[in-house]
Parts: sequence; structure tokens; C-alpha cells
Amino acid sequence: MIILEALNALYGDCLLLRYTDEQSTREITWVIDGGPRAEKIDGKPFAVWKDALLPRLRELTNERPIPIDLGMVSHIDDDHINGLQKVTNILSAAGPGNPAELKFARFWFNSFEAIIGHSAVQGLSADGLQPQNLGAAFKIHIDDEEAEAVIESVGQGISLAADLGKLHLASNTPINGLISSAKGQEPIKLDGAQIIILGPRKNRLDALREEWTKALQKPTKEAREAAVASLFLPDSKLDKSVPNLSSLAMLVKIRGKRILLTGDAQGKDLAEAWDEIGLSDEDAAVDILKIPHHGSSRNNPEIFLRKFPAKHYVISADGKYDNPDAQVVEAIVAINKGRDFTIHFTNGSVKWGKPYKTQSGVTVGNLSALVSQLHKDYGTAWNTVFRESESSYVAVTLE
Repeated sequence: MIILEALNALYGDCLLLRYTDEQSTREITWVIDGGPRAEKIDGKPFAVWKDALLPRLRELTNERPIPIDLGMVSHIDDDHINGLQKVTNILSAAGPGNPAELKFARFWFNSFEAIIGHSAVQGLSADGLQPQNLGAAFKIHIDDEEAEAVIESVGQGISLAADLGKLHLASNTPINGLISSAKGQEPIKLDGAQIIILGPRKNRLDALREEWTKALQKPTKEAREAAVASLFLPDSKLDKSVPNLSSLAMLVKIRGKRILLTGDAQGKDLAEAWDEIGLSDEDAAVDILKIPHHGSSRNNPEIFLRKFPAKHYVISADGKYDNPDAQVVEAIVAINKGRDFTIHFTNGSVKWGKPYKTQSGVTVGNLSALVSQLHKDYGTAWNTVFRESESSYVAVTLE
């Protein structure tokens, strides 16, 4: 059995992938991202890592420390990195009198320095722009709340990389280096799974490093700040921000089932990487597709949604930043009209700041109303599953 659980990660991501390999009945567990900083829900603080992730892991096993076969942070956005950075910080400080609750066998994370390059990070420091203080340095230049949070997460990436070093988990075993997609790559075999890396694409990383170098060569400090800050801002139509273009994305094959994990990757990049690697259209029809960037229209163009038809779509979002975008939900349904599939939502009480007009001309203001209208417009062959209010997760089970 293969189970992907999307925990209530508010507006972020926190996934558990569990399966048994072909060699034994031992359950393999992956933890992918850890959700954002704590927020108040009904007046009470809720931290994904402490109030959803750890309790769920404790439910799954009595073994201590809880064994995690693979931990992964897809990229440095606060809504992905925060929770696991908190966990690794605690683990790195654990000792005889304070035993660790979790134990990672391996951990995958492309550090900020590895992505951008050591010289670029040193260039920031030499200019008086400490990477861990980018948010404060550039705040006056940012009018995008989401981009501001991303910039502030650079320091979290530096802290996570330091913790992984202390825990001897910094090498991205068995890759042993920067994780990136490249033509001609061989599948990575790991605990009964085969993994093909789709993102970040090497040519994208090369271009990003070039842009960073150009930004640091601007003639004034103000120009350098503005140029670096602009690299975090997503384009209004297509997400081109540094963290999201560097997001880990991969096809995971387990006993013939195909799971596409996307982080906040740009969907167009994933479709192009697929063709560049030479993967088959047959494999592009996946069993589970984790929709990129919480269903943002900037990351889910039509070329991506048509490229990867899925039996199960997973969307982790709670309405913040208007995610999931209503047009993406409708596009999934319209493109797959007449086919049996299911969309799984971590939160059903999504409301949009601006009402959405469906292709049939009906205006809706929330996710529930949209789903109801889409069933009228496109038929009932497809299904929706919402996380139940008393549950910490919504699950997809593959037999």
C-alpha cells in the first residue's frame, strides 16, 4: 500500500509519503516540507510542525526515535521550510539528557549557497547585505506580501543547512551534491522507489547565478538591493522567482505507481524537463499529482495540466494569497472533462477576495460554490475530497 498524506499546512506544504518496499514489510516514511510559521486559528496559535506533523508521526509508530527514511525541504519559502527547520534545530541540540524524537536516515535540501553559488553569497556579505537579513534590507522595495516572506526565509535556509551539517545529513545522499534535473540522468533507487529529478533544471540554475552576478554588479547599493529583491518577485503571469524556480520536483515510482511531487516549481519548466529527459507520455499519466505552489495560476499553465493527467490531484492551500486560484481548479476539471479523477483539498473553507466568474458565466465567491458549479458545468465523473475538520490530514491511498 502507498499512502500520501497532505497535512493541514495552512497556506503551505507538509506531506507524508508512506509505503512498504518489495523486499520487506517495513514501512518507509518520507517527510516532505514542514509548513509555515505559526498562525492563529480560532484565536489559538497553530504550528504545523508541532500541532500536525509530530502528532501524526507519533500516531503512526511507537518506535523512538521515530525513523524517517527521507526528509526533504523542496525550497526556502517559509511556508515549506519553517517547520522542518524548527525540527532539525531541535535535533541538532539534542543530547543524552534531551534525546531526539526523530531520526532522519537522509535529508534532501539544496542550500541557498549551493543554488546561488558561494561567490554570490560572499558578494552579498561584502556589500553589507547579509543573506540572513535580506528581508530587513529590502523591505522598502517590496510591496508583495508573499515575496517579502520568501526573502525573509533566506536566513531559515542558512540555519537549516547548518543544522543538517551538525547532523551529518548535508550531502543529499546518495546524490552527494546539488540536486538538479539533467538530460540522460539515471533513476535514483532509494528504499524500493525509483526517483527521476525534474527540477530544478540545471539551465535554470545557471541562469539564476548569472542574474545574481549581474545584480551584485549594479553601481549603487540601492540598485543592488532592488536588483536582488526583484529576483524574488514572481512575474504577474508566470512565476519566475529564484526560490520557486529552484524548487525540488520529482517523479517517484513505487511498485508501478507514479507520484509527481512538485513543491512550488513552475509547471511549464516541469513539462519541458520531462521532454528534455526523454520520459514517455505514458508515464506522464500519473497516479498522484501534487499541484505546484498551492494551485497558483502563476505555476499551473495549461501546458502543464495537459501534460500530466492524474487520477488524484492534491492541493494544499487555505485561501491565503487567493490560493488555490479558482481558474486553476476549473482548468483541471475542464481539461479532464468526462474522465474519472479526484481532487483532494487540505482546506475546504477557501474564500477569494474577488469573486470568480466561471466559463459558464456564473459568479462564485468560495471553493464550495465553485465545486458545486463545476459539477453542473462539466458533469459528475470527477470527485472532490476535503480534509475533515477533526482530521489533521487528507490522504490518498494507492493499492
